Amino acid sequence: MYLETKHAAAIVEMLEEAQDVGLHWAILTPQPMEMELQPHQIDLFDSKDEAMDRWDKKDGIGYLPGGGDDPVYYREVGELIKEIKAINSLNKQEDMNRNNVENLQGEMKALGFDDKYIKQMEEMVAKNLPSFELKGLVPADKGQMDVTLNFKQSTQSDYYYLNKYDLAWSKTKPLENEQKYMVITPNEPGKKPDNLIRKFDSPVEAIAYFKSQTGKSELAVGKPTDKDFQFKNTLATMAEGKVDYVLKDFQKDYYSPAITNTFYVEKGAGFSVDQGANLLQGRSVYREDLVNRAGEPYKAWSTFLFDKPKDKYGNYETKQFSEGYGYDVKKAVEEYKIKLDADPKKLEQLITDLKNGNRPVVTVEGKEGKDMKLRIEAVPRYGNINFYQVQTGAPEKREDFLKVPKQEQHQAKANSKEKSQAESQGMSI
Repeated sequence: MYLETKHAAAIVEMLEEAQDVGLHWAILTPQPMEMELQPHQIDLFDSKDEAMDRWDKKDGIGYLPGGGDDPVYYREVGELIKEIKAINSLNKQEDMNRNNVENLQGEMKALGFDDKYIKQMEEMVAKNLPSFELKGLVPADKGQMDVTLNFKQSTQSDYYYLNKYDLAWSKTKPLENEQKYMVITPNEPGKKPDNLIRKFDSPVEAIAYFKSQTGKSELAVGKPTDKDFQFKNTLATMAEGKVDYVLKDFQKDYYSPAITNTFYVEKGAGFSVDQGANLLQGRSVYREDLVNRAGEPYKAWSTFLFDKPKDKYGNYETKQFSEGYGYDVKKAVEEYKIKLDADPKKLEQLITDLKNGNRPVVTVEGKEGKDMKLRIEAVPRYGNINFYQVQTGAPEKREDFLKVPKQEQHQAKANSKEKSQAESQGMSI
């Protein structure tokens, strides 16, 4: 039976769909033999009896079942799928694709992307596009943080690679109650509907798309399901490609560009998405898997220099504080009246959160011995930690929470220095 064919993938897909609807037997009539098997040469049946009836009829009109110049074959669909895959090396290709998906799953998990993104990736890989993007939101202290994952297929194979993701931080307040940003533009005269509407979750994308319009357009926010948009709120309008109105309360968001940066990764190694979001919000993060130009591994804290120009790729310059800088976040925490849990795992998690650039909530002994909840943040540049109010994010004076006041620390250091000098001179104090 001649099953080697360039139509193998299409035939397997057809047979698998047939199985799903209960068709488990196939009659094949590959005629003439020098032609490759094609989907239309296969008849499908739900029972073997029906298949054999068709086989007999084929025999009755001149075909010879299983032999002769123009044979007719019957096969159980599952067995036929296996034969076609084996002869056409589809199993090998499917294994390669499965390995590719599994590798991407591992890389995305290592970078902190949850199952929602992983499922979307699997669906897009199945479409076999040259490249694709996944878009979503990640947590931010204020405003909204957009993330875009970039996947590209190899030019030499079907393999996909995740080489980078982009973050864009807008100070715009997140939407509530299923609302969407909408860019509304008139349709061509005589065409329905009267207006074309494009919906966005991201203010960054909505504003950019609105600014790209060349005629009459409106940027609004509301529930797209509202009849005639009776509850929409207009944020901006333009006529003939020129903006003629921006809502006063929206002007700061509209005219302030989002803070953006691209994060490059290699096989899941790079700043995690949480670390990237924290860097973009001005915090420091710690990595143990950095590699210098000589290929040597090292550990360091990293922070963005927002007061420096971006590089030619539009990314912020990074300043690093390696282990030689001397910052130990655990020791920094222990200098303050932070009530650490006796459970070592909880302390370990606290340190991990700080190294990832998070602001975990801790209990601190404040003035007059009263406990208070505050957020803390690692600040390697100055060798300490910062304190913030939980609700407002307003900073607190770190000196108020020191175990040993600054004056006593300075005096202790001075005494230690004097003692060292005296000992070096053979004196005693």
